[in-house]
Amino acid sequence: MKRNLIPALLIVAALFRLAAQDNWLGRWEGSMDFGDGQLPFTLRVSAAGALLDLPVQDLYGYPSSGIAAGENTLALSWLFGGGQLSMHYKQADGLISGTFRQGEASGTLRLLRSSFQPEPATMLALRAPDGALLPGTLIVPGLGGEQNLVAGKVPLIILHAGLGAADRDGNNYNVPGRNDALKQLAEALAALGVATYRYDKRGSGQSSWLVAQEEELSFIAWIRDLTAAIRLFAEDARFSSVYVLGLNDGAVVAAAAANASGSLGGLIIACASADSTLEAFAEALDKAPPEQREAGLRIVSELSGGRLVTTVPDFYAASFRLSFQPYLIEAFSYDIKSELSRYAGKTLIAQGDMDLQVTMEDFIALANAATDALTLIVPRMNHVLKDVPQDIEENFAAFSDPSYPVSQALAEALAEFVR
Repeated sequence: MKRNLIPALLIVAALFRLAAQDNWLGRWEGSMDFGDGQLPFTLRVSAAGALLDLPVQDLYGYPSSGIAAGENTLALSWLFGGGQLSMHYKQADGLISGTFRQGEASGTLRLLRSSFQPEPATMLALRAPDGALLPGTLIVPGLGGEQNLVAGKVPLIILHAGLGAADRDGNNYNVPGRNDALKQLAEALAALGVATYRYDKRGSGQSSWLVAQEEELSFIAWIRDLTAAIRLFAEDARFSSVYVLGLNDGAVVAAAAANASGSLGGLIIACASADSTLEAFAEALDKAPPEQREAGLRIVSELSGGRLVTTVPDFYAASFRLSFQPYLIEAFSYDIKSELSRYAGKTLIAQGDMDLQVTMEDFIALANAATDALTLIVPRMNHVLKDVPQDIEENFAAFSDPSYPVSQALAEALAEFVR
C-alpha cells in the first residue's frame, strides 16, 4: 500500500540537536499502521538525528529535523513540504511501540532492531579540522577486525561523492530511489586488493546535521575535510599510497584538496563537467531574458568579488537567495580546469561512453587542462558509474536502482592505476 506522506518537493530541515542514548543507535526496521494497511520504513539512528527510508515511495536517507532520546523513549520528527511527520516510541519489556502523526493522518508504530547492522570494523569517523566528526566507512581487503590486517601494504582510494546531499554511497535523497554506486565501487575495489574510504560530507547522510541552515553550507569546508582525510591516511602504515577519486561535480573538491594536501599518490576524476560554478551561472545568464541580463551580471560580479547582494530582483530571487550567497562566493573562486593544471601529481581522467550528463567536450577540456594525465573512456558506463545498455530509459533507471552493477571495467582500471 502506497501512502502519499511525502510530497514531490522536499524541504531541507533545520535540526534541533539532542544526543541519542546509545541503546537507540543503529539501524531499525518498522512499519506505520493506518488501520487499513501498513507502510514499512527503515531508520538509521545516530547521535545527531535519524535518516528515514520509505522504500514504497522511493525515498532514502531523508534527515530528521529533531531527535530527543531517553533510555526507554525516542521522539523523532521530519519536515516535509506538506508539514511535519512525528514519531514517538516507548520501550517496555523488550518491546518497542509508538505512535505517529502527520497532519490529520495518525496511527501506531512497530519497531525492531534490524539484523543488518554496519560492520564495526569498517566504521571510521573522520575528524574535521574544526573538530566535527564525519561518519565514514573504511574497507581494507581482508580486514576482519582492528588487528587482523592483510599481509603487506595496499593502496587506498578516498571516494568523494558529488556535491549537495550526495552521501558516502553516492545516493541523494532529492533523487528518487538509490544507486549505491560508491558503495558498489568500494566493494569491487576490495575484491581487487584496493582499500577505500568514503564518508558523509557535511550536509549529507549522517553528517546532514552539520549544515543546520543553508547559510552554513561551505564549499571550502568540503575541501578542508577532504584534505584532512588525505593527511590522515597518508600517515597510516597500512597503506602504500593514498589516492582521491572525485565523482561528478565533487571532482573540483577532490582536485582542490589534492593541491592542498601535498601528500597524495594521485588524483582520479570521474564523469565530471569542465565548467566551473561561475561558468555555469554565466551560461545561464546568457539565456536569461535580455531585460534581466544586466542585473544578473551585476550580482555575479559582486559575488565574485566576495560581496553579498542584499537586494535581488524577483527574477533571481531563488538563484541568488541571500542564504545561498555565502556558498556561491566560495564556489565561484574554484575552477576544476585551473586546479588540474596546478596539480603536479599522477592523474587519471575517466569518462563513460554512456554518460548523458557531461560531454566528450568536457572530457577533452579536462584532459587539456591536465596535460600529463592518463585518460580513459569506459565502455557502457553512465554518469553514476553504472554498467548500462544503449537504452536511454535504462540509463536513467540506473540512477535509482542498485540492481544495475557498477562498472567492473572502471574498477579494474582504477586498481591498475593505483598500483
